[in-house]
Amino acid sequence: MNILFEAIKSKNLEKVIGAMPKVDINEQDQFGRTSLHYVIVKKAPIEIFKELLAFGAKTGITDRLHESVLTKAIKFNNKQAVKCLIENGVELNHPAGIKKTPWFLARHNPEIADLLLETKGAIRLKLTESEQAIIDGCLYGEPAEVNAYLTQLNTPELLHAFVLHFNWDDDLQPMKMVLQHANCQEITAIEMFDLVDGDYWLNQGDSSDEEREYVDFVQHLLRRFPNIL
Repeated sequence: MNILFEAIKSKNLEKVIGAMPKVDINEQDQFGRTSLHYVIVKKAPIEIFKELLAFGAKTGITDRLHESVLTKAIKFNNKQAVKCLIENGVELNHPAGIKKTPWFLARHNPEIADLLLETKGAIRLKLTESEQAIIDGCLYGEPAEVNAYLTQLNTPELLHAFVLHFNWDDDLQPMKMVLQHANCQEITAIEMFDLVDGDYWLNQGDSSDEEREYVDFVQHLLRRFPNIL
């Protein structure tokens, strides 16, 4: 372990500043981690992270787990580091699509995912109070009121949130409505496929009428969004 890693481990900013000019700031340890990875893993102060970035530490190097600095920051729920990386111009998109992006990794943590909304195909996950009221009405409203709430599902954010909280043991009709909506996005279709257990239904042969409804739904899903697999 070089003196920079030792300084980071001590969490002493002055030691880190003193060590930076004496080593290769992008050197990797036995786990493939750079100094930026190490700051996150050791939960060192964000000021150290900022100093390393200012000194020219590279953000795109991956460790032996194939994790970039941004990936590591997301996994360690380090919101400040994520913000710093975004300000530093870290790449958010991936040529293979949204499922390979940091946003997709962070999507179960809206506080961090919503920092990454510049990602192509991403959707805001934190809802406003009025948006949450619509979702609650769709899910828990009186039967006579539910249809009125469902008609208010008219934005990508609302459609996506409804899908994430829908009880997939219930009647599929609301999900059919979402799938047919012009504002249904690819990421919403990806979540729908996973939540309905799409792989299972694709492999079903002979099926009952009830099961056939699920098979037909998944096939319709893939016809509209053929790239989600």
